[in-house]
Amino acid sequence: MRTQLARLWSEFEVYSLNRLIGREAESQKRLLQALLRQGAQTKFGREHGLKPGLSYEAFQAQVPRYAYETMWARYWEAAWHGEANQTWPGRPAYFAKTSGTTAGAKFLPITPESVPTHIRGARLALAFYIINSSRPAFVNGRWLFLSGSPALEKTPAGIPYGRLSGIVHHWVPAYLTRNRLPSYAINILEDWPQKVDAILHEAMPLPLTLLSGIPPWIVQFLERLHTLSGKNVREVWPDLQVYVHGGVDFRLYEGQLRDLMPGVDFVETFPASEGFFAFQDTIDREAGLRLLVDNGIFYEFVLLEEADKPGARRYPLWEVEVGRKYAMVITTNAGLWAYELGDVVEFVSLRPYRVRVVGRVKNHLSAFGEHVIEAEVEGAIAAAAQAAGAQVAEFTVGPRLENPPCHEWVIAFLTPPKDAQTFLAILDTTLQKLNPYYADLRRGEILHQPLVHTLPPETFYAVLADLGKLGGQNKPPHLKSDRSLLDRLLPHAQPLQTTVS
Repeated sequence: MRTQLARLWSEFEVYSLNRLIGREAESQKRLLQALLRQGAQTKFGREHGLKPGLSYEAFQAQVPRYAYETMWARYWEAAWHGEANQTWPGRPAYFAKTSGTTAGAKFLPITPESVPTHIRGARLALAFYIINSSRPAFVNGRWLFLSGSPALEKTPAGIPYGRLSGIVHHWVPAYLTRNRLPSYAINILEDWPQKVDAILHEAMPLPLTLLSGIPPWIVQFLERLHTLSGKNVREVWPDLQVYVHGGVDFRLYEGQLRDLMPGVDFVETFPASEGFFAFQDTIDREAGLRLLVDNGIFYEFVLLEEADKPGARRYPLWEVEVGRKYAMVITTNAGLWAYELGDVVEFVSLRPYRVRVVGRVKNHLSAFGEHVIEAEVEGAIAAAAQAAGAQVAEFTVGPRLENPPCHEWVIAFLTPPKDAQTFLAILDTTLQKLNPYYADLRRGEILHQPLVHTLPPETFYAVLADLGKLGGQNKPPHLKSDRSLLDRLLPHAQPLQTTVS
């Protein structure tokens, strides 16, 4: 009965969303008007002349792009202390705490209107999976979410705050709570290794069918499962059917996870504290992620090469092009207005709109003018690992400014390369193929061959733990234009050449 209901519900969800294909521009324009009606009632709205009926062109002219720091200083800090009607009517229902990949912790408003959009995005991902795979039986098993603590703190004004995954925990529909793991008592544990062990002891005897979490931490989680039980995933959870993931480029971890979870279906999503943007709506993992155009988020896009220009042109959804890299700008029912999200996407389809996440605006490496982004270094290291028979647990890359000027890598290998020189050569040549600026600098000998160091995965993770970046929703930074992470890792590392024969 439960599987039949899941199938019927999924058919309705898929039909409802697919009706928007070809009408996305109309949906976005209608959404902007709804947001303007709410924004007109706020301090932000009064200061920027927001009103119902305002044209998109007038909205662009009157509302500049806003970074988090400016929004916090002008509006959200006051909301944190209880002042109402700052960027959305009333007071925020919550503040979502993010780890801040480009700075320290950030606190983003979550409104009563925006919370359900996060739930809806996850629900749609599962609905499309059920229809595409014709395998709804997993709804009968237990679902494990490796996430942040649902124990929330309170601002001076009494507004709850915590990780978004912890906030959403309190909004899971009642009919799903009996399926969900871990239990509340275990999920609120703060010590990450202790929490992982407790989750495993609770989950190992149960019929797990769905697993969700950020890939690097799921790898650790499943390796710990083998250490504790002496068994592989299939022996412990024979009915595990689907793994839902997002938050980082999956290519680096896909090989490890497929080895750890043979026969499991993978579903990718694009969630963030600011909103739920997209999800995998086909079986083809190369087809991109379906952008949600009716989920409380009005989208604009700035060409990546112009993202650091204050007056750069913002393109609405109906003006984007396939194959261009854009920095995302969003206006949402959480009270974010022309907000610089920081994520970089590339459109792979316009009917329907599908994107591929290719990196972060600030998480790029351009100490020498090379403009290298995350997708490019992740593509290079994946190619090098495949060519040299290596498996990578984690890595980071940054600039070496002194002689010889080059990119300096620290890599934690699960399996070291069989041939270090092959690994180095493929790493370098692949990055040149992916990034013409880097290729020009290498040909001109402004940049020299990259230096690669290696260290054990447990040491890499220990350094992340010292920095407060271990576990939960934290994303290990894969590249930076400064040496802050490199300099913490290098004392524990050694040159790659000394570790291979």
